[in-house]
Amino acid sequence: MECVLPGNNFNDKAMALFKKAKSNYYLVFLYRLCVVMFLFQLCRFIFYLLNRSMFPGIDGNEWRNILKGGLVFDIAAMFYFNALFIVLMLIPFRFRESVTYQRVIKYVFFITNGIALLLNSIDFIYYRFTLRRITHSVFNEFSNEINKSRLFRLFLTDYWYVVFIYAGLIILMVWLYNKVKVYYDRAGAKPWIFYVKAVTVLVITSVMAVGGIRGDFKHSTRPITISNAGEYVTRPDEMYLVLNTPFCLVRTWNVNQLKEAAYYTEEEAEHIYSPLHSGNSGGDSAFRKDNVVIILLESFSKEMVGGYNKDLDGGRYKGYAPFIDSLMTVSKVFWNSFANGRKSIDALPSVLAGIPGGLDPYVLTPYASDSLHSLPYLLDKEGYTTSFFHGAPNGSMGFSALVNLMGVQHYYGKNEYNNDKDFDGVWGIWDEPFFQYFANTLSTFKQPFFSTIFSVSSHHPFKVPSQYAGKFKKGPLPVMECIGYTDMALRRFFEKASHTDWFRHTLFIISADHSTVAYHPEYQNAWGDIAIPILLYHPGDTTLRGVDSSGVIQQIDIMPSVLSYLHYKKPFFAFGENVFDPQRLNFSVYYNSGYRWIENNYLLFFDGTRSKALFDYKNDRLLEKNLLDAEPDIVKRMERHLKAFIQQYNNRLIRNQLINKGE
Repeated sequence: MECVLPGNNFNDKAMALFKKAKSNYYLVFLYRLCVVMFLFQLCRFIFYLLNRSMFPGIDGNEWRNILKGGLVFDIAAMFYFNALFIVLMLIPFRFRESVTYQRVIKYVFFITNGIALLLNSIDFIYYRFTLRRITHSVFNEFSNEINKSRLFRLFLTDYWYVVFIYAGLIILMVWLYNKVKVYYDRAGAKPWIFYVKAVTVLVITSVMAVGGIRGDFKHSTRPITISNAGEYVTRPDEMYLVLNTPFCLVRTWNVNQLKEAAYYTEEEAEHIYSPLHSGNSGGDSAFRKDNVVIILLESFSKEMVGGYNKDLDGGRYKGYAPFIDSLMTVSKVFWNSFANGRKSIDALPSVLAGIPGGLDPYVLTPYASDSLHSLPYLLDKEGYTTSFFHGAPNGSMGFSALVNLMGVQHYYGKNEYNNDKDFDGVWGIWDEPFFQYFANTLSTFKQPFFSTIFSVSSHHPFKVPSQYAGKFKKGPLPVMECIGYTDMALRRFFEKASHTDWFRHTLFIISADHSTVAYHPEYQNAWGDIAIPILLYHPGDTTLRGVDSSGVIQQIDIMPSVLSYLHYKKPFFAFGENVFDPQRLNFSVYYNSGYRWIENNYLLFFDGTRSKALFDYKNDRLLEKNLLDAEPDIVKRMERHLKAFIQQYNNRLIRNQLINKGE
């Protein structure tokens, strides 16, 4: 009689279960996605090893952040490049189990991920020449080359080892893919179970793909882009260790690429308009270490403020921001004040770094990783404590990444506030409690400090806290009630701040991030699209008062104007102007399917080649009378300045020249 040991039977069953689990269709699917993630991470290490001299001084903690961020971008790239593979694998039909179908899926996987690995491999070397990961602009850069094949052969000859690295990556991918086979066990399985399971997995994977591409599942989060890599690094160039080339190519595919302009010689352009500021403001006066607080109010268009619009509705218009009205009486006000974009993501680069949006918002372009010295960065060098406050969930709008790139030391968001009772359920912490938190936290900082707060409540779906229902004036637009609420929150902030020891030593800049939908015809035009309030208020300086009815101020003027007010003595870079300089151009610029250039009283439309219209916006509020043919000298002068601006803007972003060499 044969003796059968109990353990043998148990081991056989265990091995069978292990084989089944190892070969389960959905586990194999997950395994193959993990193969992609592993290969992307491997490419990151190869990229670093081949270019390590360009990334000196990275410590262990910095590496942890880089790898953490790298995982986020690898997940996004994995979903971008494997969308077809994922659909083919998870399509809820039985024919997916056939040998022929699985062979098709395999080659789809090899081709798409082979392309992704090729892009990463090219950047092992190409990065050294561009100091950027490859973006869609590479196709424009080489579109006119007639010797592409020769250039390609030279690349292969000079960097032959990259060919072997790429071949090794492909071999490794194929080997890992084939290491695990799909196993089908239909014994006893009911057909309806297959379809329920298949549809469920497809839905879950689709949701995960959306989260992976967006970077998380928060309502206020946009799909991550290149600039979000700044959240994980201490130096801008380290962003390229966080990023991967497949991601950069996809995210810049529909982004308009700048082209170098040559309206003038570089010397002529510099003479006509220069973003290089010499500093040395204030003459012999010492640097003034006053605190600086910038308050950016969501969607506060100029139309909402009664103090700017005493002529509307036959002189009866009161607006929806009475506290802003009162601040205007004790502030420096430039009557012609403008935003440099129509999106929240345009505002921060404009205000904090003097960089307006162009064909696309700056943070969505490949140039978002350019080296720059922002206002908080420069003030940090002068001993300032720097911070940024935004009541939305951390990571919203990519703000935390952007301000980190700008050198801001401390970020305060919904996470730091840590009280969801004050969460509006959509965008962030209600403005009133968050502004109180802002005032309290400022009082803990060592002076001098620089801080920015970005409000959230005057935003769709246009609600106010339940305890304030019916408390604020409603208007023909739903946002108007919310404007009243945020205006009240601002008043309460100033009431609290006025009792602190830092209040009278602080320069406040109150502005909007952008304009919003307009009601009055006077604002339903190209001028009203960008008209916002900008106030400069210093409770301890009575000389900073009054209305300048002819001067122009824009968001990119805030940085150079603040530095001038503080008597900053060093060179710096900003596309804006110092509004205290009587010799300035007195301009504002905005791009929307063409350039809108404001200079003094005039608004010029320019398509990049020729002017299309000219209006005297101060005397022709509805922009009804085109002066293009009537004022040729004004058109010529404004075109000259605008062309020089375009040339400086395009060329400096493309060449990564956003720092004054004298800094």
